[in-house]
Amino acid sequence: MRFTVPLLPQFRLARRSGQRLCRARSLLLPAVLFAPFAACGQEPPEAARELQPCVLAVSPHPDDETIIGGAALYKAAHDGRTKVEIIYVTSGDAAGLPGPCGALSEEEKRARIVELREGETRAACAVLGIAPAQLHFLRFREGLVQESEFREGRRRDVLSSTGEQALAAVLKLLPQRVGRDATSLTVITSSMWDAHPDHRAVYQAARAAAEFVRGNFGIPVTLLHAIAHDEIPADLDFCCLGDLHWPNPGPHLEQTALLDFPQRPRPPCWDLVQDITELVAVRTAALKQHVSQVEGWPELCMVLVLKSYYRYWMEKTEEVFYEEKF
Repeated sequence: MRFTVPLLPQFRLARRSGQRLCRARSLLLPAVLFAPFAACGQEPPEAARELQPCVLAVSPHPDDETIIGGAALYKAAHDGRTKVEIIYVTSGDAAGLPGPCGALSEEEKRARIVELREGETRAACAVLGIAPAQLHFLRFREGLVQESEFREGRRRDVLSSTGEQALAAVLKLLPQRVGRDATSLTVITSSMWDAHPDHRAVYQAARAAAEFVRGNFGIPVTLLHAIAHDEIPADLDFCCLGDLHWPNPGPHLEQTALLDFPQRPRPPCWDLVQDITELVAVRTAALKQHVSQVEGWPELCMVLVLKSYYRYWMEKTEEVFYEEKF
């Protein structure tokens, strides 16, 4: 099947009058994080450099790149001019049941899960047109948030030491992956309103990356973030199974489908809506490469908690984003 797609970022916009996106507080990062970038070598003349826009996805786990923005990444990879890079902060090592698995110790099981999920990710990104050299696995363990609390209508997180290290690693990788030959940068990542703590931590890292590039490279930066997991009522013993209400009936995803309960009011409506009707088959094919997540992987004690979760994402005909500009 042949697809006709517009160039990124020619999104069909759905602007909601009277609704304003809550801006996250600027991160106050230790100056030491930026020390490696203070000294830069002499750059070639601009005429000798290939100038191009860049799209950078910062993904909490393998498969989130497709859930959050698979169609947007596909468009960027096929427009003939945009550089695409993806950073995976964790490799989803905690995807299996806790503890040993058969003859495998927990450490052996985690190592096998990382190998499996990274292989699935390379296959999924091949469907999207993104080569292995454009994928960067930082391999931090899951558990990037030390503690969190609801304040001012959303969770406020304190990063764990692992989360702080992950944030620093993302920043360190930026100069070589984005490059000073970029004319603009679009960062695609998880949202500050996501229920999963790793997703919120990665939003912090992506926002810090956007601020760094804008401040040090002097190019326009757009941060697009999306909810992969909606909050669920606090009386349940688990979290982060995703927005069980998507997709809604009809052509549009409705913001009112997000849960709304006293402990955490419903987040604001997103700013951008991208019609991906022509790319549903591509997104579906990419998500199906994450076999251990879509079907389970009993050999590594990876079971499906919610079998319909990925079906919801495969059926979506839109990608929606909150937008911040720097």
